[in-house]
Amino acid sequence: MKLTPKEKVIRLLERWNSDELKQLQSWLSVRIEQLESLAQEFELPPVKSGRIALSVRRFNSIVYRLEKVRCGKENCRRCPHGPYWYGYQRSNGKVVSFYVGKELPLNLM
Repeated sequence: MKLTPKEKVIRLLERWNSDELKQLQSWLSVRIEQLESLAQEFELPPVKSGRIALSVRRFNSIVYRLEKVRCGKENCRRCPHGPYWYGYQRSNGKVVSFYVGKELPLNLM
């Protein structure tokens, strides 16, 4: 049976001691606050159907989101594809998205 990424992480974390878990908990709290504040500041649109958001980064007025994407083919065994980076920004009051690629350019990392 193949483990999901989440299951792999859980198995790894089961080996950590309480001090390591407390450090992780602290980091997670900060990371969650960052992601929530980015989404609130920008009013990031919800993740489209068939997509999974993995990470969010903000540079100037553009928010970049790393997403896994479903292709829509019924029998695709490789879905979801990616992850791919998409950029989101406001233009004339509307949120416009654009494809960035498999990796963010070095100047955005």
